[in-house]
Amino acid sequence: MQSEMRQCKNCKKDFIIEPDDFGFYEKIKVPPPTFCPSCRLQRRLIWMPNFTLFKRKCDLCGEEGFSMYEPNTPFTVYCVKCWWSDNWDPFVMGMNIDFSRPFLEQWRELLQKTPVLSLHVDFATIKTSPYVNHVAHSKNLYLVYYSDYNEDCVSSFWLTRNKDLYMCSVVFDSEKCFDCSNLFKSFNIVGSLSNNRFCYDSAFLRDCEGVHHCLGAVNVKNGSYIFMGEKLSEEEYKNKMKSIDLGSYKQYQYWKEKAQEYFKENIPQPVWATQSKNVSGSYVFRSKNCQECFDVTNCENSKYLMLMKEGSTKDSYDYVDWGFNAELIYECVTVGENPFNVKFSHESGWGLNDAEYCKSVVGGSDCFGCISLRNKKYCILNKQYTKEEYFRLKEKIIEHMNKMPYVDKKGNIYKYGEFFPMEFSPHAYNNSYANFLFPKTEKEVEEYKLKWRNHFFEKYPITLDSSEIPDNIKNTDDKILKEIIKCSVCPRGYRIAKQELDLVKKLNVPLSRQCPFCRIEEKAKIWVSQMKQVDRNCDKCGINFKTHYTKEEAPKIFCKSCYNKEVY
Repeated sequence: MQSEMRQCKNCKKDFIIEPDDFGFYEKIKVPPPTFCPSCRLQRRLIWMPNFTLFKRKCDLCGEEGFSMYEPNTPFTVYCVKCWWSDNWDPFVMGMNIDFSRPFLEQWRELLQKTPVLSLHVDFATIKTSPYVNHVAHSKNLYLVYYSDYNEDCVSSFWLTRNKDLYMCSVVFDSEKCFDCSNLFKSFNIVGSLSNNRFCYDSAFLRDCEGVHHCLGAVNVKNGSYIFMGEKLSEEEYKNKMKSIDLGSYKQYQYWKEKAQEYFKENIPQPVWATQSKNVSGSYVFRSKNCQECFDVTNCENSKYLMLMKEGSTKDSYDYVDWGFNAELIYECVTVGENPFNVKFSHESGWGLNDAEYCKSVVGGSDCFGCISLRNKKYCILNKQYTKEEYFRLKEKIIEHMNKMPYVDKKGNIYKYGEFFPMEFSPHAYNNSYANFLFPKTEKEVEEYKLKWRNHFFEKYPITLDSSEIPDNIKNTDDKILKEIIKCSVCPRGYRIAKQELDLVKKLNVPLSRQCPFCRIEEKAKIWVSQMKQVDRNCDKCGINFKTHYTKEEAPKIFCKSCYNKEVY
């Protein structure tokens, strides 16, 4: 089979379907996509809410809590406790198939009346962590998102198996870290900007491995007692550090700025693809035969993956978020924990097999167009059938979807094989991950007939400006917990939680002067800058290669081979 050039039905740009792609589509019995890879990603990402939580009452018990859905969203929303309980029956909302109307139109009706989870959190986690979303197997978290197996972490996202983290993103198997991004198996690290592993007792690192007792180190492997790039003796280093207290906000900001200036003088590691073979993308770890993948671990024979956690992910395409022993997944977002053969689905998993067009479906198998079912079989639009009836009706629906497709407000045709239209998403475009990677103005969103949320900040009676917070964390007592602090970036007022104060004191680092939303969005911007590939020429050998560093971000850069020879 030959490569084939096609035109995206959405953006009208050309894209290529390779022979291996056709082989995958044939294997899972779906037609080739009509949208290009970028438009497919955007279409999925609008279903991933960002870091905004809303106060909303549970539509079952009536208690007010936090939700990823705005209060005026026309959905039935249950709190985590109620949704996981046996106090309601999703089969009550079941619908018969109406073959006089597009199937996806009927699925949308089911979505608007079937209870959905206010927060995508397991019941054990929510008991100790009520202010999180898309989190599982964790305890004592505060404002943490898209993370699993963590404890005592604050204002962070995309964490796995960590403890005592504050203001961190994309961190694995680490403890006692502050203001870090892209960190792996490290301890007591402060201000690590990106790409460090197996490090401890250090501050302001970039592209380091196995270092300890360093402040301001870049491109160092198995080094110690380095101060702003200068190798010192142990005694010299300790004497230098006596005058530095990173628990002081002023000192912390001073040394962070000095480190960033120092980093700009050094060539960054161009590509992070550790223990991987035949891969492309950025931040690909312990993987093989994976193309166009970003922030993935233990993946194999896959393409267009993003944000895959531990476990393994095999034979999957167009898949964002989660993983954990996933296989044959296609056009899905936030699906994980032992799913198999799941297509066109959202927020589902925990052992789910052979499912299509599902949302919030847990366990079970053979579900088509279902919402909020748990451990059920042979269901369509939340109505159960016999095994024989299910497969007969499923084939009839697929044929019907091709003969009477759904047409979105932009005129795109949705036959069988396409993920849900963007206009179906319950989230405003600017409250989703889509706006991170594909930013749009309010006017552009309205032209696309999508939702936009105007951010009206609640006006709290500010009692303290962020500039008035005591400089050193040692001088900050519990009185600050009563203050409403003015964010240094946006108009919001915010409070310091007791858990947050206790953690920064334990880490001896300063309190952030930004509100929780601004500080986590700052980390998100770093992550977004890494989720791309650009063409660069090596400044050493001249070869063309791909990296996520633009010319503006790294004026000078080497290919991986030259970097390993000359720098690392």
